[in-house]
Amino acid sequence: MSEYYPGTSIIHRLDPRTKFLIFICLMLIVVFIMNPLILLGIDIAILLLYVVAGIPLHRVKGMILGVIPVIIMFVILNIFVIPVKNPTIIGYIGSYPIAWESIRAGLSGGLRFAIFVFFSRLLTMTTSIGELVSALTKLKMPAEAAVAIGIGFSSVGILIEQINTIKEAQMSRGAPVESRNPITKAKALISVIVPSIYLTILRGLSIAKVLESRAFTYNPSKRTFRKIVKFTKLDYIVIAISIGATLILIIITKFYHITY
Repeated sequence: MSEYYPGTSIIHRLDPRTKFLIFICLMLIVVFIMNPLILLGIDIAILLLYVVAGIPLHRVKGMILGVIPVIIMFVILNIFVIPVKNPTIIGYIGSYPIAWESIRAGLSGGLRFAIFVFFSRLLTMTTSIGELVSALTKLKMPAEAAVAIGIGFSSVGILIEQINTIKEAQMSRGAPVESRNPITKAKALISVIVPSIYLTILRGLSIAKVLESRAFTYNPSKRTFRKIVKFTKLDYIVIAISIGATLILIIITKFYHITY
């Protein structure tokens, strides 16, 4: 049920808690830094980690194509929604001025979203559910919550693939799934949404049966794990580099006033 890709790469060997820390560092970066070029560089760096981890390139291509429409949406919304002081006008849509600052802010927002998507998917593709749950319990999280979060993380990619499969199946049957009219498209998507909800419920019931069959509900706080996660020398090195790079990047950005 997981989108986990087994491997022995440096990304796979990292403790899940180290990956969580890297994720937190990235979130700090996107909060303090809004320069599109820096954010684009971070996106490219994360995509290179997919290559290092041995993730199939078609999965990476699919994620990039899925994020591009969101970035475009961010840009369009910023043009019409975000007010700009002393704008640099580069054109007009009818009589409405288009400011370069609005486009730049939209690009920054879209690239921030891409960072979140790319790294969260990298985390689930290089970390098994067992390792994820074990790491969360090491962080003193209740076992029930850890299992729920672990299953939730691993189900994101499966849900996306499930929706795409149902969509392709409905299109092969002649169902009008695609339409330029937003109202017509919303109605057509019912044929995709309803089966997706049904299959999600079935998967949830199957997971519940598996947990019951393994007696998970009997004193879950005292459960043991087959594989115990622990920090290694590699984790300490990566943690030091991540924290150091985050602090340096934030300080340089603020010191030289290159937020934009």
